[in-house]
Formats: sequence, C-alpha cells, structure tokens
Amino acid sequence: MSSRPRSSDANRHLALQLAIQLPASPEDARQVVDELAVLLESYITPPGPRPLWQRQVLALDPPYRAGPALFWTLALFLLMMPIVTAMVALVGIPTIEVPIMGPVAATCSIVFRRRYGVLFGALVGLAHNLLIVPPALEFSQPTTCELVMGCCYVCAAIVVPTAAKHSAALRAAAMSACVRLAPVPGSPSPG
Repeated sequence: MSSRPRSSDANRHLALQLAIQLPASPEDARQVVDELAVLLESYITPPGPRPLWQRQVLALDPPYRAGPALFWTLALFLLMMPIVTAMVALVGIPTIEVPIMGPVAATCSIVFRRRYGVLFGALVGLAHNLLIVPPALEFSQPTTCELVMGCCYVCAAIVVPTAAKHSAALRAAAMSACVRLAPVPGSPSPG
C-alpha cells in the first residue's frame, strides 16, 4: 500500500490542469514532469540532507560525453582484473572470476549503458585468456568454457539493465501471476 495520502478532489483538479498543459508527445511530457520533480525537490521542498538514494539525479540525454564512461569502464577493468587473477592463483579455480566479474559487467552496463558493459565483458574475456589460461601472457584458442563465460558477461550486460529498467512492470506481472496461482481464501484446497 502506498505511503502517500490519497489525493483530494482539489488536488486531482490541479493535476488535470497541469496535464492539459503538457506537450502532446509522451516523451516530451515525461521530460516536463521530470523537470517539475527537480523543481519540487530543489525549491519547494525544505532543504535538508537526504539519503543518497532519494536525491534527484539529472538524466544525461544522448549525446553525452562518452570519455568519462569509457575511463571508468577501463578503470574498473584495470582494478578488478588483478584482484581476480590473484584470487584464481590463490583458490586455483579459473571460474572463480564469474561471480565477481559478471556483476561488475552488469553494473558497468547499468551505470554507463550497455555498450560499456559489453566492452567490459569482452575485455575480461581477453584478459582471462591472456592472464589466467596457461601459458600466461600468451593468447591461446578459446575453450568452450571461456566462450560460455564471455557470453555470460555479455548477457549480464544486456539483460540486467533491461530488467532494472522494467523492474516495476516485471514485479507487477510476477505478483499478478502469483495472485492468480494462489488459492482463494476459503476455497477447498486441491488434493
């Protein structure tokens, strides 16, 4: 249940007056509503510290500067690959990198867009072949396991942001499916 109080008729009337003034294009209307939310948070709401996850973030519409995104993608790769290489050497299991690098590829994809997540996954695949597969510091023909791991990174970079973007709709669909599958209270149970 929503924590917000129900809207009064006067508030609904004001919302309708604002909606009439919105542009005809749904995309433009959403941008106007986003700007209105920024104004509400910046000027109307009393100032004060808010938790990081509740702060308003301005969206970066394309074209945005790709340099910082590429920098951070490569920086994450250069930071994580030595850590993973050391863990593989310590544990002795080459697939130990999957639960570490898969989420990092998905995070790159969510934060910086899909192309950088896919780039990160491709770099990890090359680095795995170069650093972890014996002989070290020599490229060899990729094995089936390496190809599957590379596909897992690419899939994580593509699927996770899509699921995050549509999480509310997916959650609603899952909940409505659960409601349909659950027995109605008071009905006889099958069996």
